[in-house]
Amino acid sequence: MARNVENLSLNMVGLLAEDEKQYYVDEHIYIAMNAQDFGLKHLRREQPYRVDEGRVMMVTQDWVRVVINLEEQRLERQSLIVLVPDSIFEILEWSSDFDMQAFTFKDLPIAVGDLQSLTMSHQAILTLDDDEWQLASEYVRLMWHEVQRQPLLPETIIHLQTALLLELKRIADREESQWQKQASRQDKTFHQFLHLVNMYGLRERKIEFYADKLCVTPNHLGAVIKRASGLTIMQWLNRHTIQKAKVLLRYSDLPVWEVAERMNFANPSFFSKFFKGETGMTPGEYRK
Repeated sequence: MARNVENLSLNMVGLLAEDEKQYYVDEHIYIAMNAQDFGLKHLRREQPYRVDEGRVMMVTQDWVRVVINLEEQRLERQSLIVLVPDSIFEILEWSSDFDMQAFTFKDLPIAVGDLQSLTMSHQAILTLDDDEWQLASEYVRLMWHEVQRQPLLPETIIHLQTALLLELKRIADREESQWQKQASRQDKTFHQFLHLVNMYGLRERKIEFYADKLCVTPNHLGAVIKRASGLTIMQWLNRHTIQKAKVLLRYSDLPVWEVAERMNFANPSFFSKFFKGETGMTPGEYRK
């Protein structure tokens, strides 16, 4: 049913929705008051998902491990993640008592670019204090209350989302300032590198490109990335490529040769060999 949908969009969520419980979905918004009724039934472990609309996910109980735009993160109670459109996330595992609330956002009166500080990899997770958490939870409850009052007024939801996201941006800016003061030069270079890989990784696979962007030599950059992460530059580029390929293979009916073309491989044979070397499966086996 979902195979013809490439992204984890509102349309896809609508296709997967079953009984009316603690979630609501239409062409404007998806909001879930817990993870058990919907999300955990349909999201697979170790499967990358691309989001069409922005997402906010708030952990209300226990913990979950995720990969957000290449970097692994652990979210615990009273923490949250903001995903801007076109982000890629992957759930690795969750605890038996894990629960969360989530909602989508789009067409906000503020530019997506204004929210970029919410999604930089080093601060992808915001941990809120008691007062901030209570305020964020109140906004979500207000959204939930509004979607129960049909006909829905999308403008009301948009303004509530905007108010909450601006509050989260204030928190993120504060944490960014603290991080900039405390982080080592190595950490800053590593996270700048990851940001560049997420932007250019599919079309730029030469180490020199990233070294030039960061104004360092290729050898220096390679040493910094290895020390910071334990992985080489090429391993990070390969991880990015595999993540993008998995999304296309799982959420589209494109033939493998066209997936290879979109991933900028010279031919399907090279792509299949690369994919199997990284995952242990051919693209066709993964798709099945």
